[in-house]
Parts: sequence; C-alpha cells; structure tokens
Amino acid sequence: MTSHTPSVVAGVDGSEPAAAAARAAAREADRRRLPLRLVRAFSWPAGELAGLPDSFDACAASRRSANADLDRLRRNLAGLLPEWAISAELLDGPAATVLCRTTRAGDLLVLGASGATWGSGGGLGSVAEAVAATASCPVLVHRDPNPLQRCRGVVVGLDGAAGSAEVLAAAATEAQLRGEPLTVVHAWRQLTEDAVHALHWRLDDAASRTAETAAVEPLVTELQNRRPDVPVQVVVQEGRAGQVLVQAAQSAALVVVGRRDVSAGGPGATVHSVLHRVGVPVLTVPVHTPVAPAVRRAAASVAGQPGS
Repeated sequence: MTSHTPSVVAGVDGSEPAAAAARAAAREADRRRLPLRLVRAFSWPAGELAGLPDSFDACAASRRSANADLDRLRRNLAGLLPEWAISAELLDGPAATVLCRTTRAGDLLVLGASGATWGSGGGLGSVAEAVAATASCPVLVHRDPNPLQRCRGVVVGLDGAAGSAEVLAAAATEAQLRGEPLTVVHAWRQLTEDAVHALHWRLDDAASRTAETAAVEPLVTELQNRRPDVPVQVVVQEGRAGQVLVQAAQSAALVVVGRRDVSAGGPGATVHSVLHRVGVPVLTVPVHTPVAPAVRRAAASVAGQPGS
C-alpha cells in the first residue's frame, strides 16, 4: 500500500462559489503548510446529444473545457501558494462520490455550500450536504462572510458524548491557526413539568445547568492545560442544540461541529441545522469513536430528535 501525503483538497465545478472555496482552501493549505489539490468531477450522460454532427465529440470537448477551467483556476491561485504546491485533477464520476473517494482521514476537504450543479440559491447544495455527512476527513463548507459584518472567533458545539474531546481538539487547532478565541457551546433540553408529572418531580433549572456544565468542563480544563495559548470561554444554554449553536455562530469566523454515524446516510439533526442555517464557514469533523446505543439516544435527545 502506498503512503498517503496529507493535503487540502478543494472540490470545484467551474462556478464562482467553487472558486471562492478554492481560494479559501489555498489559505487553509498555507496555514497548514500542506499542498493543495483541486479536484473536479466529470460525468457524461450515457445517451447521445441530439442535433450535433457525427464528427463532433461533445464529451471530449466538455472534458477539454473542464480541464481548461481547472488550469485557469490553478494559475489564479498562484498568488496565494507557490505554483509547485498546487495540483489539479479531473476525475470521472458523480461529484460526491469522487470527492469522498479521493480524500483520506488526514486530509481537509473544502467546497462551496453550492455550485453550478450542486444546488440553487444561497442554501446548501446536495453535493455539499452529502460530502459533509460521509467523507472520512474533516470537511469545510465555505461561505463568503457578509462584508458588512465583522466575524471573529471559532465556535464549537459539544454534547459531552464520546468523541467530544476529538472535536474540541480540532476546534482548538482551528482557533490557533487563525489566531482567534474559542467559544465552546453546550446545549441541553430541560424536561417540562408534564414530562415528569407521573414521577411527581419538578426539575431544578440551576441544578440542571450545573450538571450540564460538568459534562463539558473536564474537557475544557484538559484543553486549557494542553493549549494555554488558545483563549476559551464556555456557553451553557438550555434549548435545542441546533438553535443554540446557530444563534451563537452568527458572527463567528468559523463553526466546528462533530459528526457521527457516517454510515447512517445523514449528518444528524444538529449538523444539518448548522449547515443549512449558518451563514459562515462550517467545519464538520468525523468522530471515529464508536457510538453506543445509550450515547446515541443521549445525543439524539440533546438535538431534540428520537433516538434509534
């Protein structure tokens, strides 16, 4: 087996959002001192296109055009990275499949929230959503920030479940690379009186907050001992995790969330909410720790979703 050299991979498709994501990827590669790979997927319909002369090879022409776009983008990025550090590849297959297949755990994959064929409007395209949910490496979904808004700080959502330390460490690295402070956000759902009426027991909000703070405090303390150069603050708030995190992330430079159960076919309720509703770059970090059923149910309850 050949060794894999970690790199920053930018998924592009010829659109302006993809070009903006490629520029962001070049900056990430420069921060990490890693090479940049521009990857574009190419697929062609099986049927013939009507109205074209027999002598014209439309597939070959389209492939040449895509390669020319890649080469042009590579040259345009030369001001951000040395030319030798940038490579470009046109790979056959559907975009999400190609991007997941060409990356490994040590890579960083960067792509725009939407592209020429990835979605419509300013929302999250289907390719970005699929890749952010299933890639084996961290995925940075790039959105250009509002130029009228000053975005600062890295925000990370933690639920205290297995793998939280992994997500927190990744967020601290991002904060350190950017020279930004780190905000740790933890949300919980308070049971209503109706939910516990059968037990004749009323929950105490202060006690719940103390218990929830204790779920993440040891992780933060350990991080501060290992990374004293990263300023950290902790926000513990009652509410749905997705809503709380979206609110906290409105003026952030970057939002970091962990994703589990990659094989389940979806990013999870909280990650889904953040990807669709936050208008700043979002980094999804795969958690490689197996999730036990009890932990899965606990994480689902934090997100306000039924466990499975």
